[in-house]
Amino acid sequence: MAEETVMAAAVFFDYTCGFSNRARHWLDHLDDVEVSWRPFSLLELHRADDGPTLFQQPDLADNVSLIALAVHEAVGAEGGDVDGYRRRMFTAWHEEPGRLSTEDILGFGRDAGLRGFDRDAAFAALAADHAAGQRLGVFGTPTLVFDDGQAAFVKLDAVPDADRARPLWDTVSQLATAEPALREWQRVTEPIPATRH
Repeated sequence: MAEETVMAAAVFFDYTCGFSNRARHWLDHLDDVEVSWRPFSLLELHRADDGPTLFQQPDLADNVSLIALAVHEAVGAEGGDVDGYRRRMFTAWHEEPGRLSTEDILGFGRDAGLRGFDRDAAFAALAADHAAGQRLGVFGTPTLVFDDGQAAFVKLDAVPDADRARPLWDTVSQLATAEPALREWQRVTEPIPATRH
């Protein structure tokens, strides 16, 4: 009998985001949690104008951060190894020297089973995932969205060891889902001295 999934979450991410990379290392430790990785473009989020989205601008369609997310969508649509692509893409972006080219990214996609890159379909899927994130209020990556619709923006300063991955998951999911009145929690990095009255 297959082991039952403890919990599931969608993770809105961007390959350019170091916090997303740390989250993927953390979540990869959790075999019993079903994670759906959904692209969310920080480049589009921080766009300065009110014109067409970056996904609709042909002159920006060669931006490697957008290509990386679009290839993620294409690999998934073709039933390829999207988890393998995601891991390879994060590793190349954050843990290997050098700049990535569009051809490098398409090569990672082909290694993961991409047979052909339908740019229009991939960018349409990317635009749809990005819009879904916006409807949920995503303002940064990674944002975890739990089964009940509660979402949490999570920034890890370091990747937890394998033995700490589960307790961190339990804590984050408990904070996000058990008490909807808790809107924000941040660790104060510099202790504030107590004042005496």
